[in-house]
Amino acid sequence: MNYWIPKLISEAKSELILIVPYIKVSPNIFKALKKVDDKGIDITLVYRENKLSAGEKNKLNSFSHLNLLHHPNIHCKCYYNGDLLILGSMNLYEYSEKNNREMGILLHKEMMKDLDLNMQGWDSDSKAIFDDAIFEIKEIINGAQVEKLSEKGKSKNFKIEIIKTDEEYEIEKSNRLNKYFLNKKFKAFEETENNWVSKCENYFNKVDVLIENNRIAIQFNLPENELKSLYQKWKLTYQEYEFPAIKYYWNYHSSNLLIYRDSVSYDWDNVGRGENYHNKLAEAIGQIISKYRILTGR
Repeated sequence: MNYWIPKLISEAKSELILIVPYIKVSPNIFKALKKVDDKGIDITLVYRENKLSAGEKNKLNSFSHLNLLHHPNIHCKCYYNGDLLILGSMNLYEYSEKNNREMGILLHKEMMKDLDLNMQGWDSDSKAIFDDAIFEIKEIINGAQVEKLSEKGKSKNFKIEIIKTDEEYEIEKSNRLNKYFLNKKFKAFEETENNWVSKCENYFNKVDVLIENNRIAIQFNLPENELKSLYQKWKLTYQEYEFPAIKYYWNYHSSNLLIYRDSVSYDWDNVGRGENYHNKLAEAIGQIISKYRILTGR
């Protein structure tokens, strides 16, 4: 705990959340917080109401990027930087560092996702455990009283990006897509439990488009016999790199056709996420739709 809490704090990249009932920061913790504050990263600190001395409050108020809140009855100890999450028994208390027997658990956001992917067929729900913890963080912050907001906290109406749900992120992504795809309207869609994508139903006649993190899925909504016929025709001329800037796979007639970016033939990494990027996505989808129309006569 003495190693990982300062490490979690100092390695924060965008935002930092600390929820502890009692605070009397050690030099070690103060140094880590100062490092984060100097980088312009907002620190949101929630403590238990009436459990912070004037001296400690003055020390914390020396940070320029601090959001300070208090809550009447929190007892949990939680540290989160958007990537690493620690749940445990230790307060931000110097005495605890030196004398107490403390325990905790360290969770890594991306590793929890990967664990679920690698544990298919087992009773694994690692991401749900992580999501439950983030939900509780949101509830605590929502129920707390604000004492001080940083300038960034004021300007953003105190929106903390790292505690947004996957659904909220997907809603934002769908809204961005709709700015560029005009009449093709995407909505956040829960494809499987806790797995959100942006979906446009009937992007073309009997064709849905799902835009995921690193790929596009094309879903042909045809009767079984028509779908099998289309698949057989498609396979006669199929080539993985058939179209520029993308590679695609269609492995079985009842599965989705999957499009991936091909960074060898097109510089996807430097195209940004603006109009050019979205035009290229639309072009990739359009190439698949064109082939679909030719093979089906639609």
